[in-house]
Parts: sequence; C-alpha cells; structure tokens
Amino acid sequence: MFGFQRSKDSVFYQTLVEASGNIVEAMQLFRQNVETLEHKEEYAEKLKDLENKGDDYTHILIRELNQTFVTPLDREDILQLAVKLDDVLDGVEACASRFVYCHVEKTTPYLMQFAEILEKLAEHLQEAFIALEKKDYASIQNRAVEINMLENQADRLMRESVGSLFENPTDPIELIKMKELYEKLEAVTDTAEDLADVLESVVLKYA
Repeated sequence: MFGFQRSKDSVFYQTLVEASGNIVEAMQLFRQNVETLEHKEEYAEKLKDLENKGDDYTHILIRELNQTFVTPLDREDILQLAVKLDDVLDGVEACASRFVYCHVEKTTPYLMQFAEILEKLAEHLQEAFIALEKKDYASIQNRAVEINMLENQADRLMRESVGSLFENPTDPIELIKMKELYEKLEAVTDTAEDLADVLESVVLKYA
C-alpha cells in the first residue's frame, strides 16, 4: 500500500515539474519570437501547441485529484498550483497571439526585456517545483525571493515602457496596442509571482 501511494505521489510531483518545464519552453520560444517578430505567426502556433499541452497537464492533475484518496499536498494547494501554472502559460500565449492579430511588425527593447524576465521567471519556477518534489523547502523560498525581485523589475519596466509611449505620441493606434501588450506582459509576471506565493504557502504548511 505504501509503495502504491508513493507512486501516486510521484504522479502529482512529476506532472507539476513537467508542466513548469513546458512553461520554460514557452518562454524560450517567446524570447526568440520577440528578437525580430519576423516569424510571429509560426511562433504563435508553437506557443498555442504548448498551451494545449499545458491544458493536458492541468487535466491530468484534476483527474488524479478526483481519483486519489490521499494526496501528497492539500487538494486545494495542488489545484491552485495547477490553475496558476495554466494561467502563466495562457498569458504568454495570449501575448504571442496579439503580435499576430494586432499586427505588431517590429520589436522594441522593452519587449526584449520583458521576454528575458519571463524566461528567468520560468526557470526559477521549474527549479522550485523540482525542489518541491525533493521537499527542499529552503530552495523554494530562495526561488520565491528571486521571482519577487523579477516581478518588481517587470513592474518598473511596465511603467517605463508605457510612459515612453506618451513622450512623443504620433500614432494613437500604435500607442494603444503597445500599451496593452506591455501591461499584459507585466500581468503575466504578476501571475508567476502569485504561483510562487502558493508555493511559499505550501512551505509554511510542510516545512
């Protein structure tokens, strides 16, 4: 019986690790995309595929919650982690789609900086989920601190990037779509921080 439960525990932990790895891949593609935006349609399709894959991980976790009597973490925590992982991926996929249907034709230094922050956030999140399986709670707290610092950077970047749009505005349509994009990208970093907060709450319960 113990061995069976251990196997069930592994399903939860491994699915969370794989879901976070899927986000790392998505953020890497997003960064590559904003380097030039020359192939934004292709990148949007690739990110949509990863978003669909992320949905599959969410479904696996929910199915396992429904089928497992004793879970390695509180059910509410596992569900929150699954939902927040999905929200992060949905957010970056939505930004990649906006490049296409809003006809964003050229990148900006601000887009590149957001993409670099998102990639780092994803890497810290994956490391935190790997640490969760190992019950390395100190590492989770360290990753949460790094994520918080990156979110603060993104917040400053959003204010700077949006402010720059109003310095010498010439095209109101361009201003509106870029403002929305910068704010959407900052919102993705907020969601990543929310996810880190859930991980920290798990640490408080089990450390």
